[in-house]
This record gives sequence, structure tokens and C-alpha cells, in this order.
Amino acid sequence: MATHAVRKPPATHAKTLRGSSVFRNTVLFHESDLERRVSTYLQLRKDLKAIYSQYPVLLYRDADGVWCEHICDYCVVFEDGHMVAVPVKHARKTAAMRDLMARIKAEGYLRKNKNGTVTAGAVHDIRLMTEREATYGAYENAMRIMRARRMRDDDEYERALAIVQTLSGYFRFGDLLRNCRDHAARRTAILLLIDDRVLVPETPGPIDDLTVMVRR
Repeated sequence: MATHAVRKPPATHAKTLRGSSVFRNTVLFHESDLERRVSTYLQLRKDLKAIYSQYPVLLYRDADGVWCEHICDYCVVFEDGHMVAVPVKHARKTAAMRDLMARIKAEGYLRKNKNGTVTAGAVHDIRLMTEREATYGAYENAMRIMRARRMRDDDEYERALAIVQTLSGYFRFGDLLRNCRDHAARRTAILLLIDDRVLVPETPGPIDDLTVMVRR
């Protein structure tokens, strides 16, 4: 179900990448490659209760005092109930977006509802996300880790954890693959150790065998 979404983007468009994914039974729409990467980046977080796309519609007044609407690309709800609206734009538009977000905040986060009514304090904060956060490397890593969650092998996880606990200093991802019987299962276990913050990658970009890591 596409809970809360105020509109469903057309399925295709010649100049954009449109599609959807599902997070906890809620359809999340994306209208561009950047929105897809942001959506995946957000879904990786473990402290989220829900994510909504194309929501909320927040009101603000422009420089001439005219009321305007802004449909946020995403809205995240944390486990503690904290809600953050997330507009997605390329970094080159940061200055303009900061002005818009300041105007939204100044009005007290007014949400326009589907029935035309207005709700004050609809979110607790608004945060811009750009390609600087949702890099291609972050997207690829998030996809691999979410797949690892589905492929989890508890026994292999414990074996990898036991090895990691004997290590100190810096080492490479590939070092943990030595002498293991099933490389695929071990890779999955290592990714889950990264997901659990037991291991921290020190090398930026996509995680591979040469990624330098440290035990937290």
C-alpha cells in the first residue's frame, strides 16, 4: 500500500528513472536515480519505524508573502516517534532549498491534508538529502547489506565474529575470507558485521575485498 502518498508518479518518463520499492509493506515511489538511492539509503537504517514517499505537503510563504506548497519526497518516522521530512535535490540546489526549508520551519511545519485542512507541527524537522550523502557507493553498499539480511546464516555469523574478535588494528575485507569453506556465506556474515557496526569500513566507496576495516 502507498500509505500517505499524495500522488503516484507516472510509471515512465523519457528523462527520469521512475519506479518503486517496498519498506515494511509500504510502497515507496522514486522519480529519479537520486531519489532511488536516497530511498535505499534510508531503508538501511535500523532505527526507522516507517518511511512514506510523496509526503507531506508542507506550506510556506515566498518572498512576496504568497502561500506555496512543497511536496516532500520522503518522510521518515523513527522508532521514538520523531518525524523528519526529507526533500531530495542535487547539491547545486542546496542554497535555494535551505531558503525554502527555513520558510517551512518558520510557519511551524504546516501540513496541507488531502481534505484541504491544515495541521500544524506535522513533522519535527526537515532535512535535505543530496548526492553527497546518497552516493553510488553508499547505494551499492546498502543494497548488498539488505540482501545479506535476507541471506543471514547465524552459524557463519558467529564464526566470522569469533575471528574478528581476535584481530586488532586495520585489516582488509578479504583477510576474513581466508580458509573459509563457503566464501558466499562468509561475505554475507562480514556484511552483517558491518551492518551491526562490529566492523567499520575505513575505505570510502563500494565495499569489496580490498576495503580496509577496523573492529569497533
